[in-house]
Amino acid sequence: MVPTRLIAVQDRNRHNRPVYAYGVCKVFVLCELVGGAFVPNTETTESDYFLLEELPELAEEKNNYDQISMCFDAYRQENWKTVFD
Repeated sequence: MVPTRLIAVQDRNRHNRPVYAYGVCKVFVLCELVGGAFVPNTETTESDYFLLEELPELAEEKNNYDQISMCFDAYRQENWKTVFD
C-alpha cells in the first residue's frame, strides 16, 4: 500500500468509548493498494472489503461507524481537508 492522503488525526478519547486513562492519538491515512497479499498474523486473522452499509460488527473501542464513514467521505472527495482534533 502507498499512503496518498492524511484523512484525520484524532484524540481517541474524544471519539471512542470507553475512555482510556492515557492518551492515544489516532491517525487515519488513505492508501492506494499497489500489490501484495494479506498474511494472517497474531494481530489480524483475516482481511476483507465492505460497503459502508454492510460493515460487520465493529470493535467500537477501536474504530466506530463515524470514523469509518469519515474515511469513505475522504475517499470520495477530491478536495478533502484533513480533520485535526
